[in-house]
Amino acid sequence: MNFGMFTDFHVGENKTQAEAFDESFTQIDAAESMGFDTVWLAEHHFSPERAVLASPMVIASAIAARTQRIRTGLAVQVLPLTNPLRVAEEAATVDHISKGRFEFGIGRSGLTKYYQGYNVPYSESRPRFLEALEIIMKAWNSDEFSHEGEFHSYQDVTVVPKPFQQPYPPVRVAVAGEDTFPLIGRLGHPIFVSANTAKAQLQERIASYNAARAEAGHTGTADIAIRIPVYAAETTEQAHSEPEASAMSAIQYAASELVKTAASEETAERIRRTANTPYADVLRQRVVFGTPEEIVERFQGYQADFGVTGVVMEVNYGGRIPYDRVKNSLRLISERVMPHFK
Repeated sequence: MNFGMFTDFHVGENKTQAEAFDESFTQIDAAESMGFDTVWLAEHHFSPERAVLASPMVIASAIAARTQRIRTGLAVQVLPLTNPLRVAEEAATVDHISKGRFEFGIGRSGLTKYYQGYNVPYSESRPRFLEALEIIMKAWNSDEFSHEGEFHSYQDVTVVPKPFQQPYPPVRVAVAGEDTFPLIGRLGHPIFVSANTAKAQLQERIASYNAARAEAGHTGTADIAIRIPVYAAETTEQAHSEPEASAMSAIQYAASELVKTAASEETAERIRRTANTPYADVLRQRVVFGTPEEIVERFQGYQADFGVTGVVMEVNYGGRIPYDRVKNSLRLISERVMPHFK
């Protein structure tokens, strides 16, 4: 099991942006010293109340330069907003700086205000994503190539540097829609899945990913990481009460952003209901908050139910949990959860 710590570089209440950077880098240093395998970086734009992590590739480079062992991954680079040649160059550069400790996580994001800010129609997000991924693969696998597509056109270009890892860094795709699972399975890439999806539905979709992957001739164990908010404390009561305000704030924030661009009133109403989910239901379905022993049991269930090979843990869901409590949670996970999966 790969244990990954997900971070947004949150701007805490009454904190400056400079303090947000300092606290997040300190947390990453702690994660490395505690033996975590990977630190995963979000990508946020136009959200001053939420995070300062607008340039995950730059942050990944800084982490690579200040650490010795831990891997750094993107969760995720929003490909439709980018020039794919530039991304191919920057990702390969970070791969060299880190000496191969880099994971190229990619996706589309469901937050349409990012697209509005960059003047990219969200309706084009899927074809833009697929074309960008195709170009990046060509750039890393070819000395020189040309491309004529719907959104990008290049003639006789050579991307330098080529990646440090051969043939290229692990490419992990965030998947959610039913038809996306077999699509990425056919390409053979590792995936991120969300624990928010109903168990039976997620099992069905992962089965379609595995079937498409096998049919396309990809061998070996599928690499499936599950993303979930995680918080550990010495008692169940502490583990539930300490992150409650932060978690409910995160859920309400996400709903307020998504409802702005809901395709129908029915969808908007469903999002509003999600924002009003009772905390008891959140604890059962959407987060893993508990004692180390309870977390071990939940993670073992994810292995049995979904075949996961890694966890991407949001360790400060909502960004309002005090740093000392986050560090204590990391310590408990390191000392009393991770040893069960080595």
